[in-house]
Amino acid sequence: MYPTNGVVGVAVYKVNVSLPEHLVSEIDEAAGALGLSRSGFIAEASSRYVADVKNLSAAEQRKKDIDRAVASLRRIGAKLPPGTGDELIAFTRRERDRGWRGESER
Repeated sequence: MYPTNGVVGVAVYKVNVSLPEHLVSEIDEAAGALGLSRSGFIAEASSRYVADVKNLSAAEQRKKDIDRAVASLRRIGAKLPPGTGDELIAFTRRERDRGWRGESER
């Protein structure tokens, strides 16, 4: 990969990729409809795909974190006397409705 002259301050590299002929034709057609070069279209498509992959990974991590938190709360709840969870939920709802703000929200 060799840097080429592109946008000032941004390194731009030439890369060689192999694509099926029909895909190159579709890329050229779509790029033309958008007024982009083939390289510009592929760069934009690649950038969007990378963002999608990162967002999916972040969403998967959030789900794992939530599942872990739920499991922890279940373990804690199992150690509390019966009805305590209901009391805590009711208290939290009352405080929320009164406009209570936690330490991290002040």
